[in-house]
Amino acid sequence: FFTNAISSLNSDNQYSSKSIKYRIKKFIDDEDPKKILSDDKLVELVRAEGIDIARRTVAKYRESLNIPSSIIRRRMKNSVL
Repeated sequence: FFTNAISSLNSDNQYSSKSIKYRIKKFIDDEDPKKILSDDKLVELVRAEGIDIARRTVAKYRESLNIPSSIIRRRMKNSVL
C-alpha cells in the first residue's frame, strides 16, 4: 500500500517514487531529439528541483517506466527525423 519516499535536499520534505517517476517521464517526453538526456543529466534536473536522488535510482525508475536508455532513444528519435 505504501510507496517509497525520497528525501528533499533542502528540507524535511519527502517525495513519493511515483511523483519522481512522473518528473523523469516528463523530462524525457519534453527532451530535444538533438539533445537526448542521459541518466546523469536527469539526476541534475531532478536535483535542481530539490530532490536527493542517485543515478542508479533514476535508471531503475526509467526502466520501470519502460523507457529505453539515452543511446537507444537517440537512435529512435534520430531515425524518425
